Amino acid sequence: MRADLEADQPATLLWAQIHQAAPAHEIPAEVPRPVRELLEVADGVRAGDVELWGTADVDYRRVMLGSMPELTGVSDEPADWYYLGDLAREPLLLRRDTGAVWWFPRTSGDPFYARDEFEELMPNLEYFLAGYVFGPLYLDAATDDEWWEFLDRHGLTAEDGDDEEPGE
Repeated sequence: MRADLEADQPATLLWAQIHQAAPAHEIPAEVPRPVRELLEVADGVRAGDVELWGTADVDYRRVMLGSMPELTGVSDEPADWYYLGDLAREPLLLRRDTGAVWWFPRTSGDPFYARDEFEELMPNLEYFLAGYVFGPLYLDAATDDEWWEFLDRHGLTAEDGDDEEPGE
């Protein structure tokens, strides 16, 4: 996918980038294992409405944990969380103890800090990547955009069984 995006540059730079791997020695020790594994493949990912932060953003994002809404409890226990990235410019957090990806579901037009919901989106980073970043769940949380069209061209928008005829 990285090669296909790079082949279409500069057009794709506005809506998608899968950066080269971060050298292992540049990944801070505090980065949770699942995120470390991602950074060893891609030091940051922009995929339409999803942006997963790279090594250059670790320190800044750690500080941002202190400004999460009170209802989340994140600012009380920031060491329990990792600021993974943004989904439609709203925080995606990873619980360090479980590896689950959390978000502020869009149940209203209010900004995330004015909502009273904060919940687990996926049980781990691998499922989040497969479903929401590189798969058929993207539209459940994002917009129909160039990234969705790119996923569709690569056959990644149909859930298992969606493209089968009855009886197949």
